[in-house]
Amino acid sequence: MSSGFFVPENTDALAHPFVAWDQLREGLYRLSGTSLVWSGYAGALLVVFAWVRSRRMAPLGLLLALAAAAALPLSAYTQGHPFRIRYDVPLVAACAALAGAGIGLLWSRLQPLVAAGIVAAALMQSPPLDRNAPLILESQRDAINRAGRQAVTTYLVQHYDGRTIMMSMGSLGHYMHDLSAHGFGIRDFLHEGNGDIWNFAVTNPKPVVGWIAIEEKAEGGDALYLETKRHPAFLDGFIRVAEGGGVALYQRVPQGSSRFH
Repeated sequence: MSSGFFVPENTDALAHPFVAWDQLREGLYRLSGTSLVWSGYAGALLVVFAWVRSRRMAPLGLLLALAAAAALPLSAYTQGHPFRIRYDVPLVAACAALAGAGIGLLWSRLQPLVAAGIVAAALMQSPPLDRNAPLILESQRDAINRAGRQAVTTYLVQHYDGRTIMMSMGSLGHYMHDLSAHGFGIRDFLHEGNGDIWNFAVTNPKPVVGWIAIEEKAEGGDALYLETKRHPAFLDGFIRVAEGGGVALYQRVPQGSSRFH
């Protein structure tokens, strides 16, 4: 999508690859600690040295391909995608593999000592089964909002009349997924992926949809929330019927009914 679907939020890294690299490196350090990362760097250098020195060792060069997992988050961050520490998880595996390869290239008597040192440092910097590990905390960032959205879900389930629900997939795709547990399918929603129909509904939703769900808080509000600020008449003909977890639900009502908040 060239426009409309995605709104850049990571303005620091937008079109700044070095800032994006710093964000990627920060996430990797927070996930695994510095010892495993620097061991991976050292292992990569040893692999390259062995690759150049001996054709017999050339297959080890395939391990370097694991570092290519950095390409996706780097590309995303430079285009304004918000920072997510989970995107660094494949790089933790890459560091471990490269560190292991590097250890395998050392003098055999050094291998157990170096391996033990790296494992010990990694365990100290990133303890296993830590309930406060960065990835665990990030995975729970929406837990409170999910509980709050239950009020919206309850109202929608009890009053849904089959009319299309307008909802931004860019901001509330995860909520659409949650609603599938209550019998809703992707066909019940109008979202950015519907192209021209969505573009028309953004200017005048009343002829197209019977419901509108708006994310009002996360990341400063979604595209529909911003539209309500730019054009207050956007919600004419709709009333606010439920809210929770940062999401407001609007229902289209017959002409002449009053809007309430």
